[in-house]
Amino acid sequence: MASLFEYEERAFLSEEDFSRVKDLLEKQSVSRAYDNKVSYFFVLLEQNLSIAKSEKKCVIKYKHGAVGVGNGFAEYEIPVDEQHCDQTVSMFSLLFGIKPQTSEQFRINYILPNKVEIALKYTQTWGFHLELEKTYSNEENKPQAKKEVEETAELLQIHLITDSEMKEFRDNFDAGGAPKGEYTSEQFRVKFGSLFTSK
Repeated sequence: MASLFEYEERAFLSEEDFSRVKDLLEKQSVSRAYDNKVSYFFVLLEQNLSIAKSEKKCVIKYKHGAVGVGNGFAEYEIPVDEQHCDQTVSMFSLLFGIKPQTSEQFRINYILPNKVEIALKYTQTWGFHLELEKTYSNEENKPQAKKEVEETAELLQIHLITDSEMKEFRDNFDAGGAPKGEYTSEQFRVKFGSLFTSK
């Protein structure tokens, strides 16, 4: 099973920023794909494992690294037969002895001419936000991937979340703090759902 490295950054967006960035991406991207899904996250020490279930597929995603703790980790994706997706979630729950964090995710994937991939998203936990990522095949290519992601952030005029800001957000949420999203999934679907579906 081959793996790729992924340099990834994130940014929180206001509702106004979301509209501005979406308009810019619609004009400048070379591709767009709607990718709404439900994700099941297993919180593990310095590892990131999730199962993502959409209308099209079910995928196990593993990243050797935790969100907000550095950048550039090996990543694996393993497809699962859709009819076995719920069983897979249950199996990992039993293996790890924990229940997954479940999140409905409204998502559009864009690819820019420089091949930086951008996921424009909304979840109730994170609110409006986006992920920028560039894959690369070996460590020698990491500085270039980092440069291209940061240049893309400048183009979009967004602030990338620092590790300390991410830690503060996670610690606050884990301690029972309010989510960043103003809308529940159902409220968001009513107000913005048409923007996250193909016409």
